[in-house]
Order: sequence, then structure tokens, then C-alpha cells
Amino acid sequence: MKKRLALPSLFTISNLCCGFLSIFYTMEGRYLPAAWLIVIGAFLDAFDGKIARLLDAPSEFGNQFDSIADVCSFGVAPAVLMLSYFQDLMVVRWLPFAITCFFLLCGATRLARFNTQLKGFEKADFCGLPIPAAACSLAAFIVFTQRVWTSTHEPQVAVSLCVMLALLMVSNFEYPAFPKVTLETNRDRFRLGMAMVAIVPLVFYTDESFLPLTLAFALSGPARWLKHQVLGREVADITN
Repeated sequence: MKKRLALPSLFTISNLCCGFLSIFYTMEGRYLPAAWLIVIGAFLDAFDGKIARLLDAPSEFGNQFDSIADVCSFGVAPAVLMLSYFQDLMVVRWLPFAITCFFLLCGATRLARFNTQLKGFEKADFCGLPIPAAACSLAAFIVFTQRVWTSTHEPQVAVSLCVMLALLMVSNFEYPAFPKVTLETNRDRFRLGMAMVAIVPLVFYTDESFLPLTLAFALSGPARWLKHQVLGREVADITN
């Protein structure tokens, strides 16, 4: 039983180490490896809970440990990364700290709300943008600006992106959980199909496609809400 409990924790510990190492690379000015370590941490985070459920070893300790690691890897690490990035580009010295601190605060709030709303150990759809997705969006922005796009408009875009992602994390927009590897329902088949489609450009055009894909997921919550609002009004009009 102890071995079954240890395996998911190893994934969480690895995620935590990725976040800590990302901060170290950021302090050295090595933004690309710092960004990719956040992405690796998100990949590890996506599977620790699934492995725990697969081994029939989910626990409240695992949930709390996972959230603490997430604060480091997806709250502090991307905030430090963007703070360092902003300081190289922006003239107003206090603004980078205020923006990145706001992102960190919203991320921590998002995790606290998730923990209080979680019932059992099975994750359904998320309320608010998950913090790993927000962190990966910032990491993807760093990769995009370092490898693909260089422009004098980078600071304005970065500020807008940080604020938007922070607000989406504490919003009430719904986001799908990590797709199940199953074809039981139409929803599962659709989500799995979309995930498989997204893998193709990520493999062949990683630097160019990573940011658009993460932004598409971040904006899928508001788009989903808008769709429900429009369809709901159409149904109401028809019934009336």
C-alpha cells in the first residue's frame, strides 16, 4: 500500500522540482529552459492524480500536497519568470511586480477554491481556468517571443495576457478536465479527438503553435459561456 501511495507523490515531487528549477533558470536569465520546465511540471501534474486513482490510492494528503506544489510550479515560477521578463522591457518599475503578484494571487485563490469545491477524488469540469493551463500560456508566450516573434509591442501583449489569465482563473467559466482515454460518450470522444488533433502541430511546429493552442483553451471558457447564452436565448424565443 505504501508503494502505491509513493508513486503518485513522486510525480508531485518532480513537478515541484521543475517549478523550483524554473525559478533558478529565470534568475540566471535563461528564459527558454525556465518556460519549458513549467510545461514539464504541468505534464507531470496532469498524471499524478490519474495514477493515484489507477492504483486505487487517492488520498487527502495527495490532494493537499499537489496544491502546494502547484503554487510553486504554476504560481510562483511563472510569476517570477514574467517579472524578470517585464523588467527587461518596461519603464515603469512597479508595474511588473503588481501584475505578476496579481497573477500569483489569482492562481492561489483558484487553487483554494478548487480544494474547497472538490468532492471525492474524481475531477469533473473545472470552474475557472486551471492554474497549470494559465502557467503554460505564459510559458508559451515566452517561447513564442524568444523563438518566433520579436516586436516592440511585446510588453503590452504580455501585460494584457497576464491580466486576462489571472481573471480567467478566478472566473466562473467552465473548462473541461483532462480528456479521458475512453470512447464511452460523445463528449469523451470529442475531447479526445481534439487533444489528438492538437498534438500534430505541437510535434511539427512546436514554437509556432504552442501559444495559439494554449490561448485557444484559455478562451474556450468564455466561448463556451457565450454559446450557452446564445443557444439559451434561441430556445427561449422558440418556446415563447
